[in-house]
Amino acid sequence: MIRINLLPADLRRGSRLPARVIAASFAAALLVSAAVGWFGLVYFGDLAKAEQELASVQNQLDSRSGRVTYHDQLVANQKDYSLRVQTIQEIGNSRRVWTRFMDDLLDVVNNSGRTERHLAWFDGIQVKGDPKLGSTIKMPGNVQGDESDRVANFHEDLAAAAFATELKTKSDPTWQLELDESRIPAAYLRFPMELQFQPTVGKKK
Repeated sequence: MIRINLLPADLRRGSRLPARVIAASFAAALLVSAAVGWFGLVYFGDLAKAEQELASVQNQLDSRSGRVTYHDQLVANQKDYSLRVQTIQEIGNSRRVWTRFMDDLLDVVNNSGRTERHLAWFDGIQVKGDPKLGSTIKMPGNVQGDESDRVANFHEDLAAAAFATELKTKSDPTWQLELDESRIPAAYLRFPMELQFQPTVGKKK
């Protein structure tokens, strides 16, 4: 179909878009596209970097979570071990060191080698231990000679020994004269000896 434009030539040119408008529009479109592209590159680049940093931090947290769990276990074990050490110390404090008692007893018997006060020996030692009631020691003893003051001297030396502060009761210095012809001198004094120690553990209410 043929169309005939009856408008003048001047008006016909006015219906066209100027070249400057077209160029400006094209340039604006290019700028917008470039801006969108740059924003996309920057956004997605920063996003990838942020994701990488997040993954790195997460890995560090995961690696340290095991250390935190191990630390918590160490703290729990430390509390447990502290309670055990306290229990062991309480048990140790509640026990009497019998080797120390025997050393002190030997010092009393030997009396630094001096026999003018007493020359004593025991027929045996029987120990009955009870931390709550106190330990009891029975050791029948003898002193050489027939002088009764030797028995008293031996009791005095026992009362001055280091373990005497732990004694609750001590038997009285009684004695009985005995003779043994195989000994020189044959006479000796036999006496009972019983030591009652104080309890090492207090009674619980």
